[in-house]
Amino acid sequence: MSFRSMSIAPFSVVALCLALAACQDDTPAPAPPRTARVVEVSPAPMVMSAEGSGSIAAQTTTNVGFLVGGRVNARLVDVGDTVTAGEPIASIDPSDLQNQLDSAKGQVSAAQAAVDQAAPEEAAKKKLLADGFTTQAEYNLALRALQNAQADLASAQAQQRLAEDQLGYANLASPVAGAVTRTGADPGQVVQAGQMIIEVADTGALDAVFAVSQNIASLATIGVPVTVWLQSDPNISVVGAVRQIAPEADPTTGTYTIKVGLKDPPAVMRLGALVRGRVQSDGKEVYSVPPTALLQTGEKGEVWVVGSDNAVHKTPVTVERYDTDAVLISEGLKKGDLVVIAGVNSLAEGQVVNVDKVEAK
Repeated sequence: MSFRSMSIAPFSVVALCLALAACQDDTPAPAPPRTARVVEVSPAPMVMSAEGSGSIAAQTTTNVGFLVGGRVNARLVDVGDTVTAGEPIASIDPSDLQNQLDSAKGQVSAAQAAVDQAAPEEAAKKKLLADGFTTQAEYNLALRALQNAQADLASAQAQQRLAEDQLGYANLASPVAGAVTRTGADPGQVVQAGQMIIEVADTGALDAVFAVSQNIASLATIGVPVTVWLQSDPNISVVGAVRQIAPEADPTTGTYTIKVGLKDPPAVMRLGALVRGRVQSDGKEVYSVPPTALLQTGEKGEVWVVGSDNAVHKTPVTVERYDTDAVLISEGLKKGDLVVIAGVNSLAEGQVVNVDKVEAK
């Protein structure tokens, strides 16, 4: 009995050792760190570029009309004509205005006669009062009569001057130089004071006018250079600057009007000419990464940034603009950051990776 138990023990120990060895061989080796493709980011100015169609228009347009009403005798200019400042452009029938002036002159003559009569009477009563031969009340009546006559004369003279001015208004001259773009009355037509007879566009100061989307309008700033060229001939161009940005959209089209002031435009850029314009300028500094780098897990975008320990860390960022092949980030990154650009949805916070740096496009 004792011999058997002593002979079995060595075999049991050997079997146990073999079993333990087999268990150790079945344990899998840890997986190597995953390779992460990254780009090293650097800030660069955001290039703002836009192009659109527009037309040439005058910066200022003046509606010219008579200061008095009447029947139009003549209109000396038509659409397309050019006028100079002070040039006669139209006239109305002066008959009624002449009659008003004649009546005003008659009123002046009558008022002057009343003054001529009242003045000697006031002087005589004044002397009699000084000598004691009349009363103060009598003198006051004479003085009041003279003062009333003088007031009537002043009023009549003012009416005469007004009638003279109105007669002068029968002839209409252009107050500005430019091109006639519209007419509002023809000979024989009765017009009211202030009614537009012609519209004059100042051809010495021209704009290129564009209707743009809200996105472009939000990027535009006063003074930004714009290259403008004729649609019919791109070789004819001029550089202008944004002069005016509409504060609100057109209710019909939803577009915003931007006016580009042109300095010394070519003569062929006439009013109404169709043009195209392009603006390109540098904006704020941004970081450009491929769209595949962006995680949209909440309200703000996020990216994986590889730290000095080769572990990835989720970093919130502010997206300035989405382009076709890039995302422009204005906040959240710094120069030299390594941003993961592939397989971002299969990473975990703190995961160690092997860095595979590629050149940013």
